[in-house]
Amino acid sequence: MLGMSSCNQDLADLNSVSIISNIKGNWHCTLDEGNITQDYQVEIVEDTSTTNGILIHNFFNNGSTAHATVNQNREITLPSQKLGQNTVQATGVISDDFQRIDWNLTVDGDAMTATFTPGTVAKKLLSK
Repeated sequence: MLGMSSCNQDLADLNSVSIISNIKGNWHCTLDEGNITQDYQVEIVEDTSTTNGILIHNFFNNGSTAHATVNQNREITLPSQKLGQNTVQATGVISDDFQRIDWNLTVDGDAMTATFTPGTVAKKLLSK
């Protein structure tokens, strides 16, 4: 029984590692604060100091790095932490095809949403 339980834990960790490898890289973030929308770039890298951990550079568009964890259900938990001058906590859900991460976050007590899509922020073309 003990060997079986240990094996199941390893498989859960392997699945999370596989998920992390699919979300590492640059993402375009659209943050919706209710009456203001911001577009900016974030980068997700693996946090090797934490089991199933990731680091999200520029999570709240202030240059700070957020610490989060990923589980085998493609859910991301970003516990309450100070990012620059703001206290932020969030939960995210990764789409089945790894092409979108939908976030619900609280920043200094205010509820917001954000969406990550792969790639970098495209420059908007000015119309003539």
